[in-house]
Formats: sequence, C-alpha cells, structure tokens
Amino acid sequence: MKKDKVKKLFDHVVDNEQSAVEFQTVWRKAHKRNWTRRLFQSAGPNVAILMIILVLTPLAGFYLINSEHSSHSAQSTSKLSDGDYDISGKVYNFPNQIVIKGETGLPEGAILTIEHFMRDGQTLISKDKVTTNSDGYFQYATDRLERDKEYIVKVMLYPHLQNDSIKERIGSKGENLKKIEKEEHIFQYHSKQDKYTGLRLMGLVNKIEDTTQQVSAEFLISEQEFEAVH
Repeated sequence: MKKDKVKKLFDHVVDNEQSAVEFQTVWRKAHKRNWTRRLFQSAGPNVAILMIILVLTPLAGFYLINSEHSSHSAQSTSKLSDGDYDISGKVYNFPNQIVIKGETGLPEGAILTIEHFMRDGQTLISKDKVTTNSDGYFQYATDRLERDKEYIVKVMLYPHLQNDSIKERIGSKGENLKKIEKEEHIFQYHSKQDKYTGLRLMGLVNKIEDTTQQVSAEFLISEQEFEAVH
C-alpha cells in the first residue's frame, strides 16, 4: 500500500516537472522570437542607412567629377588660346579606385602617359596611356592597391609618342610647348639620343580611412610644387 502511494507521489512529481519544463521551453521560444524580432526591427533602419551610404558615395563622386567637367568646359574652351597646350586636373580618391580627370589645350587624340608610383616616387606600379577628346579633356581610372597607403601619380606628355598631326601643333620635339604660361610644367628628356620638351604634372593619392565615405581630391601640380608641399 505504501509502495502504491509512493509511486503515485513520484508520478505526480514527474508530471509536474515535465509541465514546468514544457512551460519554460514554450516561454523561452516565445521570448526568443520576440527578442529576434526586436533585434531585426532595431537593426533594420541602421542597415538601410548603411546601404544608402554605400550606394550613394560612388554616385556622389561620379556626379562631383562630371559636374566639374560640365561647369568648366565652356569657359576653358574660350580661356585656352591657340598654342596654349598646358595640362590641368585633379586626382580623385575613391575607396577602391583612383580617378584622374583633367583638361588640356591639346588637339583631339593627344597621348598622355599616366605613371602610378609608390609613395617613394621611384617604385613604378603601373604605366598606361589615355588620349584627349575633341574638347581636350581626358580621364583615367585604376584600382587602388591599399587604402591605408599613399601613392603618387604622374601625367606626362611625351612629344615622340604623338602622331604627325599632334606633332605639327606642339612641334616635332615639343619646341612649341615652351610657349605655355606655367614653365614649371615643362621638362626635358632624351629619346634615341634626341632631346625633347615635354609636360609633366604630379598628384598625391591620399590614404582612405575605413570609415571615410567622402571623395577627396588633389590638384595636379608641377614637380617642384609637389616636392615643396608634400
């Protein structure tokens, strides 16, 4: 008899424990769902803002450099007189790209050499060419290697690389380039024992912080000015 009572008592305890465990399990699942829902609800606006920033940053930079191109095109065409073949421009620092955009007084099809260096100015990373359009404008883009490092870019005009129509304007050896206003942009070089007069500008590619969402820009300047400033 006592054994039956003890068995009933244990069965009652077990039933109660199972009910308590089931209640706790249901309660935890319900609150877990509520907690997960609250987490996603609170994170939603922040994720949306982050996505908007990531999408709009390149678009803002693209609009920036293209709006500058449009605003300067009319006045630069009238400003550059015949025989003024100088170069000007900017280096735009995107998180993952380097963009060089500029204007010249050169005819369409003039070849500009773009040299990409490490910060020491001696270690060459890449060397490419771009040509000017009908308005004398040019644009170049390349991937940046690392965000936390500075780089140097050079924009060069080598007369010996130009076609005959360009050489007729600037001189077969660049002698007409000596007429430009900013003489500090001029440099002398040799190719196949011949002496030439070319144009050279430099720009600094700044570091990009991980949290930076702005597009910075540096002017292309002469080698002398670059060494004095940087």
